[in-house]
Amino acid sequence: MQWEQQLANLSTLTQTSSTTGTSANSPSDSSSATSASSFADTLDSLASLDSTDSLADTAATGDPDTSELADLASAATQPSATTTAATAANSTDVTDTTNSGATGGQATSSSDPRILAMTEEANSLAGKPYVWGGGHDGWDSSKGYDCSGFVSAVLHAGGYLSSPQDTATLPTAGGMEQGPGQYVTIYDRDRPGQEGHVIISINGQFYESGGEHGSWGGGCGVEEISTPSASYLATFNDVLHPAGL
Repeated sequence: MQWEQQLANLSTLTQTSSTTGTSANSPSDSSSATSASSFADTLDSLASLDSTDSLADTAATGDPDTSELADLASAATQPSATTTAATAANSTDVTDTTNSGATGGQATSSSDPRILAMTEEANSLAGKPYVWGGGHDGWDSSKGYDCSGFVSAVLHAGGYLSSPQDTATLPTAGGMEQGPGQYVTIYDRDRPGQEGHVIISINGQFYESGGEHGSWGGGCGVEEISTPSASYLATFNDVLHPAGL
């Protein structure tokens, strides 16, 4: 009785697989139909056996054994390699969104590669003298930097800015957004009649070249400075951040 029930279940599986295999004309569908046909042939062989025969007796006489039945059932119901490859090709990977510069997405930690690159650049330039116009001839290392040349070089190291900017053009440069950032904030002053200046904070560490000397430092070449006073920061009319940071 158990053997007859197994045959009935397998017969139902064969009918379902055969219907599926003939519903389209792709190579994968043809392969499924062939497997179902082979499976049906096996069932025909088993049908000729006496119902009292056990699966062990079937295996001993050289007829299809249970492992072959399992293989045929799997072949009839599993998707073909072609179908699997097509499904994989149509999937979209959206996991890598933080490491490609200005279009790298929202940073999720202070160890984002863009932030680390900016910190490394700022530290490598510390000690360079203030030179008016320094850093505006390109991205090659300069003998000295003015405020915007230095900030431009730092931003470029993180994947931002296609060319060095001055205090007037930086707020509207590609990749710059209004407001303080979570990890990087730029303070830019470009009011008419006032001396232009820009400083940058990376993970809470301020850097600048030139500017006003105060208890926080500043007023010299490229250097790390302590957090400036609120009154000094209030002189900057634009507060910006690189997109995603």
